Amino acid sequence: MNDTRILGIYGCGGIGKTNLAKEIYNTFIDQFENCCFLANVRETSKREYGLIQLQEKLLCEILGDSSLKVRNVDEGIGLIKEMLWSKKVLLVLDDLDQSVKVKTLLGGCDWFGLGSIVIITTRDEHLLTSNNVHLRYKVKELDHDEALQLFCWNAFQNKNPNHDFVELTEDILRYAGGLPLALMVVGSSLYGRDIHYWKSALQKYKTIPHNDIHQKLRISYDGLDEFEKNIFLDIACFFTKEQKEYVTKILDGCDFFATCGIEVLVDKSLITIDEWGKLIMHDLLKDMGREIVRQESLEEPEKRSRLWFHEDVRHVFEETKGTNKIQGILIEFPKQELIDLKPETFSAMRRLRIFINRNARFSKGPNYLSNELRVLDNWHSYPSHSFPQNFHGKKLVVLKMDDCFIKELGEGLKNFQKLTTIKFSKCKFLTKIPDVSGLQSLNRLDIEYCNNLVEVNQSIGFLDKLVELKIVYCQSLTSFPSSLKLRSLEMLILSYCERLQKFPEIESEMKCLTYVKLEHMTAIKELPSSIGNLTSLLDLQISDCYKLRYIPNNIRQLKHLRCLILEGWLDDQSQYHLPSSTAELFPSYTPPMNSIVFPKLDLSRATFYSTLEVLDLSGSNIVVILPEWIRGFILLRLLQLCHCEQLKEILELPANISMVNARGCISLESFPEVSNMFEFNTSSHKICSINLSGCQKMLVNPLRFEEYVEDLDEDCELIFAGNKIPDLDYHCKLKKTRNSYLCDGINVDLVYSDEIKGFIACVVVLSDPSQMYSFLSNMHIDIYYNGVYQYTSTHIRYINPSSSDNVWLYYHELKGEHFKSVEGILQLKFDGDQGRIPIRSFGIRVVCKQKEINTLQDVARWSPCVNVQPSSKLIISGLENESEDENPNEDLELGVHLVEKDEEKARDHDTDVLHEDVDAHFDASSEVIEGWVDYLMDGKRRHNEDDCNLEFNWHPQQKRQHSSTMGIRITELENDDENPKEDVDLELKVGL
Repeated sequence: MNDTRILGIYGCGGIGKTNLAKEIYNTFIDQFENCCFLANVRETSKREYGLIQLQEKLLCEILGDSSLKVRNVDEGIGLIKEMLWSKKVLLVLDDLDQSVKVKTLLGGCDWFGLGSIVIITTRDEHLLTSNNVHLRYKVKELDHDEALQLFCWNAFQNKNPNHDFVELTEDILRYAGGLPLALMVVGSSLYGRDIHYWKSALQKYKTIPHNDIHQKLRISYDGLDEFEKNIFLDIACFFTKEQKEYVTKILDGCDFFATCGIEVLVDKSLITIDEWGKLIMHDLLKDMGREIVRQESLEEPEKRSRLWFHEDVRHVFEETKGTNKIQGILIEFPKQELIDLKPETFSAMRRLRIFINRNARFSKGPNYLSNELRVLDNWHSYPSHSFPQNFHGKKLVVLKMDDCFIKELGEGLKNFQKLTTIKFSKCKFLTKIPDVSGLQSLNRLDIEYCNNLVEVNQSIGFLDKLVELKIVYCQSLTSFPSSLKLRSLEMLILSYCERLQKFPEIESEMKCLTYVKLEHMTAIKELPSSIGNLTSLLDLQISDCYKLRYIPNNIRQLKHLRCLILEGWLDDQSQYHLPSSTAELFPSYTPPMNSIVFPKLDLSRATFYSTLEVLDLSGSNIVVILPEWIRGFILLRLLQLCHCEQLKEILELPANISMVNARGCISLESFPEVSNMFEFNTSSHKICSINLSGCQKMLVNPLRFEEYVEDLDEDCELIFAGNKIPDLDYHCKLKKTRNSYLCDGINVDLVYSDEIKGFIACVVVLSDPSQMYSFLSNMHIDIYYNGVYQYTSTHIRYINPSSSDNVWLYYHELKGEHFKSVEGILQLKFDGDQGRIPIRSFGIRVVCKQKEINTLQDVARWSPCVNVQPSSKLIISGLENESEDENPNEDLELGVHLVEKDEEKARDHDTDVLHEDVDAHFDASSEVIEGWVDYLMDGKRRHNEDDCNLEFNWHPQQKRQHSSTMGIRITELENDDENPKEDVDLELKVGL
C-alpha cells in the first residue's frame, strides 16, 4: 500500500461500528509503530476544551510524550502537521459528526506517511462524502444466528438458550432486529431472571424502550434540526413502509422541506429506502421516535403531538379529550371496532395535520375538521353525507375515502387547491364528481366501485398535472368528459363502466400518455380518430368491449406502440371490418411492438418478428405452431396460447423463449420438445415455465424435467395433466380430517450443505368440473434453517381444473448464506391457498449440484436424507370432500423425494403400500451406502454390487444410533408390539 487509506464505517447507533473499528485496529496494530484510537470524538469535542484534549491525546499517544501540551486548536493543527509529517500511522477517529471539523485532527491526508490507515466511524454518511472518504462500509444488522449467539452469551452465558426460554428468545430476537446494542442490553438485563420476569420485561420493552437503548439511539435524533425532527417523528408514527414520493408530497405540504430532510435521515442511517422506493425504519428506531412523543406527556395522551396506540385514540375520542397539541392521528385497531365519537372532540384539534383511519367505524360524523389537515386518508365508513361546513381544505394534500356515506362533495372541492391525490372507493352514495378546475396540483384520481356514480365533471379533462386517471367498476356512470387535454397524463384506465357510451376525443397531442386500458366497456362502439394524438403510447389494451366494431386508421400514427391487446370481440355478425393482421393495421411501417394479444391475427402476414417479446394468441383458432414463422420471433420471451381448443401441434419454439402458457388446449397432442427431452432449441436462454394444465392428450415425461433443472440457475416449473406424483419412490401419508390435510415438515440434514442446490416441489391438483374458468393457484414453501424461518418461496399460476387432475412441478434454487454453512438442518414446509386448491398429494425433494465425474450415474440417485415428523402446524386446505362421514380416515400421499445422485436404479423398483404409521423403503444395501460415502469422499467407487431391496421398519420404542465416520447418521426405532398405532418419529440423515 503506497498511499494513505481512509476507511469510513457508518451505520445507525448501536449497530457495532466502534467494535468493528476496534477489531480492525487490533488486527493491524503490530504493523505500525505509531498508533492511536481516539474514542468518543463527538462526545469529547462538546466539552470545554474538548477538541484540544483530543489533539493532545493524538500527539501524546503517537509520539509517546505525555508532557506535550496544546494551548489552542490552531496550534494543535500545526503541531499535528509538524510532528506527524511523513509518519506511517494507524489512527481511528471514533464517532464523528458534523460538529467536529475533521481537518482539526487529520489536517490534510498527505501529512501522514505512505501506508498510513485512518478509520472514521460515524452515523452520518454525508460526513464521509463531504470529506472525500470514498472507501466506505455500512454496518448491517446481525443475521439470526449471529444475533442468537450474541444474545445467548449475555442472557445465559452460553451460546444456546435454555430449553424453557427458546420461544421467548426468538421473540426477543425479533424485537431487537439484529441490533447488537439491543441484544447485549436486553440480554444482560434478563440474565439470571425467571421466565415470568422475561415475559413481563419483553412486554414492557415493546411498549417503553429500554432506557439504555433509547438514549443511545436518540443521539442521532438530537442532531437534527426542527424540520428534520418533525419528518422523523411523522415517519416513525405514521409513514413507515410508505412510498417516498407519497410521503414527500405530504410533508412538503406541511412546509417541512421533505426532499432534503429525508436525505438527511438517510445519511444519518435513521431510515433507508428500499428497492421499491419505500421508507424503511428499524423497529427500534421507530420505537425510539414514538417514545420521544410519549414522553411529551406520560399520563395524558391528549397532550402529545401524535397518537397511534389504539387505546390512547379511543380515550381521546370517547372522552372528549381533543386538544390543540394533537397534530396527527393513526387509528389501527387489532380488528375493526366502533368508536362512540363525541362530535365536538374534533373541535379542539385545530392543529391536526394528519388523520389516517385504517379500520375504525365512528358512531357519528364530526361537526368540525381542522383546516390544517394535509392528510385525510382512508376514513373507513365515514358516517356523514358531507364534510363539516367549516372545512375548506385549502391545505389538504391527500383525500382517500373508503366505504363511506359521503354523498355530496359540493362546491367546496374546487377549493382544495393543494390536493395531489383523490381516491373514492365503495362510496355507494356518491353520485357526482363536481367541478375540479381549481385542483391544479392533482396528480392522481382513482374512483372504484362507486356503483351510483353517474357523472364525472368535464373539468377533469383539463387538469395539467394529472398523471393517473383510473375509473373502474362504476356501473352507473354515463357522463364523462367528452374530450381530454391532459398534458401530463401517463396512465388512463376505464374498466367495467358498462353504461359509458363514448370514449373521449383527444383534443391535442398528449406526449406523456403511455398506457391506455379499456376493459369491459360494453357500451362503447368506436374509438375516435383523434386517438392518433396519443403519439407516445406504448401499451393499448382493449378487452371485452363487445360493441366496439371499428379501429380507426389513425392508429397507424402510434409509432411507438409496444403492446397491443385486442380481445373479447363479438364480431362474427359485425357489419364493420376488423383487422386480421398487423400488416393490415400498419401497412406502411412496423411499430416496435414487443407484445401482442390478437386472437384473429393472421400470423402469415405478421410484420413484427424482430421486436416482439410477448405474443398472446389465447382463444384463437390456430391449429399448429409452424417452425417457418415461429423462428422469426427472435426476441420472443412469452407465448400465450390459452384455450386454443383447435391447437394440435407445437413443432418448435423460438431461440430465446422463457415461458409457454398453453393451458386449456384440449386438442394439443404433439409438443416434441416437452414430450421427449424437455430440452429446447435455445442458444443461451433456458425456458423457465410451461403450463399444459388441462391438455389431456399431451404425454409428458416429468423425469426429464428433473434432469433439466440440474444445471439451471433460476426457478423453473412444469404443469401438465396427471393424477400422481411422478416417481413411485417417494411416499408418506397425509391424514384427511373434516376440512383439511395435515402436512408434515421435511427436514434435511446439511452436513455437506454445499452439495444442496435447490428443491423440487410437486402438487397434484384435483379436477373440479364446476370450475368453468382457470383459477389462480398459490404454492408456498416455507424455508427454515435450524428451526428458524428464513423466507417463503411463493409461486402463483393459473391452472385449468375443469377437465382433469394436474401435476405441478416447481423447482426453486435456495437463496441465502445459511445454506452454505458446513452443517445444519434445512426444513421445507408446504402450504397452499386456504380453501382454494383441492389437493390430491404433495411431494418435495432436494436437488444436488452436479458432479464433474460422470460415473456418478452409477450412484443410487435417491439417497435417504429426510427427517419426517408428525406435525399439525401445516394445513393443505380446500378439499374436494367436505363431509366428515364419507371416508373420514382416507389417507393421501405425501411424496418425499430427496438428495439426487442417480435415479435410474430407483425407477426400476416400486415401493409397497406403507403401513398406517410410517415405514420407509430404500433400494440400497448398507454396503452400498458406505460405498456412496467412500466414493464421495475420495472420488472412487468402492462397491459396485447390484441393488438389493433393503427395508427399514420403524416403530416407537427406543432409538439406536449408528454412525459412520463419513457423515452418515441413521436412527432406527425398534418394534414395540404394545403400541403399534402410536405416532412415530422417522429420522434418517445422510449428509449429502
